[in-house]
Amino acid sequence: MKVIGVGVIGMGWMGNAHSSAYINYRLKFSHTGIIPKLIICAEAIEQRAKEAKERFGFEKYSTNWSDVVDDDEVEIVDITAPNAIHLEIIEYCIKKGKHINCEKPVGAFLHESVKAYNLVKDYPKQTFVGFNYRWAPLVQYVKELLDSGKLGEVYSYKGRFFSCYAADELSCYSWRFERENGLGAITDLMSHAVDMALYLLGDIKSVSAVMRTFIKERPLAKEGASHYAKGCKDDIKKDVTNDDYVGARISFRNGAEGFIDVSRCFVGPTSEHSFEIHAQKGSVKWNFEEMNTLYLYLKDHESIDGYRKIYSSPSHPFHGYFNPSNGTSLGYEDLKTLEIAHFLAKIFDKNYIHYADFQSAARVSKVLDAIMKSSEAKKELFIEECI
Repeated sequence: MKVIGVGVIGMGWMGNAHSSAYINYRLKFSHTGIIPKLIICAEAIEQRAKEAKERFGFEKYSTNWSDVVDDDEVEIVDITAPNAIHLEIIEYCIKKGKHINCEKPVGAFLHESVKAYNLVKDYPKQTFVGFNYRWAPLVQYVKELLDSGKLGEVYSYKGRFFSCYAADELSCYSWRFERENGLGAITDLMSHAVDMALYLLGDIKSVSAVMRTFIKERPLAKEGASHYAKGCKDDIKKDVTNDDYVGARISFRNGAEGFIDVSRCFVGPTSEHSFEIHAQKGSVKWNFEEMNTLYLYLKDHESIDGYRKIYSSPSHPFHGYFNPSNGTSLGYEDLKTLEIAHFLAKIFDKNYIHYADFQSAARVSKVLDAIMKSSEAKKELFIEECI
């Protein structure tokens, strides 16, 4: 057995999801002999830190994130704190020689993600970023179809992430809505959408983009409340200083053309992270809201035109670790467990490839930087012209 100590910083929704994932990993991937041990959690709100310790079985808790990094038993530092302090924590982790698992976007601002990657280029420990949607079994299946050439040359890619947690004008103001603590939908949502495009199709050559803020102010949240909390009409309001919507026409280096847009405030969609690919030999459509289904058309295998609906099954990558039957659905926390599985595999086998480290975050940030600058300049920009 290989026991490795874990500390988690930030015990909001995402900290809870990561903590659960380490526990679920021990159950679903026991055959690896790797045992992540929850040592310490940190959260600025003491009651939440204490409750997290009891709920997940951490040995101790703190209200100071540096206590996690300083702990000699902690080999992995898992960062789910607000974006504004990601880079500071990462720099301290490097000083202390820890493996780092950080939620995207690895910094409050795009240049911080690039700086984080530059800091770890020659770092002997492993890094990982929470681009969890790519690990869905049917997304992995699409990746196999693309890499094997079964879809042929890709002509068009359309990506979208309408995660509209802020569609209600009374959704509470939090750090997610203030520019000094980071950007808005572009880093919260477009980072996932761009990562998916890069992962499936490869490098993006140029972008032409627009950014908008539709809801100009929001009610202040109570201490510790998340961006999912609701305020009242008469609450004190605060101005929103970052973006609600981003749309970008994109050109890939492989010749494909496409469009990606994201929103946190449209009514109707709830978590529509989707892509549609049209290629020489076939087409695919996938949507996270129905992550266990895929619409697939392969020209050489169909007697009539039209998509075939496929259900996630043990024949698709990773599904079998969670259940043995066709169409028995996986969920969001299973994707977080798969994240941990890939991260731990890389720690114990340096030859393992997962493409979700700080370099991936830097690639995404370079595209996001080009999108921001394109929106400001109102013209197409090439990625190499930016960060």
